[in-house]
Amino acid sequence: MSTSAVFRTLTLSCHRIPPPCQCKVEVLKSLWSSNFSFVRTYASAGPARRTGDDKIPFRIVRLVHPETGKLGPPARLSDVLESVDLKTSRVELVTEEPEPIVKIVDRRDSYQKWKEQKKAFRKGVKAGEQKEIQITWGVDDGDLKHKITKARAELEKGYRVDLVIAPRRGQKLPKPDEMAARASEIASMLLDIAKEWKTRDIQKTITVMSFQKTPS
Repeated sequence: MSTSAVFRTLTLSCHRIPPPCQCKVEVLKSLWSSNFSFVRTYASAGPARRTGDDKIPFRIVRLVHPETGKLGPPARLSDVLESVDLKTSRVELVTEEPEPIVKIVDRRDSYQKWKEQKKAFRKGVKAGEQKEIQITWGVDDGDLKHKITKARAELEKGYRVDLVIAPRRGQKLPKPDEMAARASEIASMLLDIAKEWKTRDIQKTITVMSFQKTPS
């Protein structure tokens, strides 16, 4: 069946095949001691290649016409796969929302682009890494200065930095308004080189502030 035939003849409802359960577990061990400080790095293996061919978890998809770029009507994935030469072409899942959309690409070109993306990712990996520095509410001035110096150094290297302010066991917990004032005071020590790139995560006893370096 040709690609054009798929567009002309198929108008079907959309049903998704539930993908297998994928679970990612991260275990974090925090040491609430007088030497309360550690840096955690979040790393990634790089951009994943788009799901393709019979690995696409949908029975019904819509195909981007290779010549016009327009969306065709809902079609069976199996019929789309039969309409192309899978030795030279690849059917890739472009998006799942609001409905699954696929396109036909050259198999060799698709692989080459993915390799180039991984190479570019490795070069710029620091921009995607996150470092975390933890501070207690009752931190003394000397230790705070050390933590801020460390945060500044990581920001200068291009990393994003989370400052996590949390209680230490046996330490008196400040009042909510005192916590807010203390967090803002600590944040002000970085605002000459960085900015908070997302809203503060404020919980009952913990505040998380996320910084990234501002352009020079």
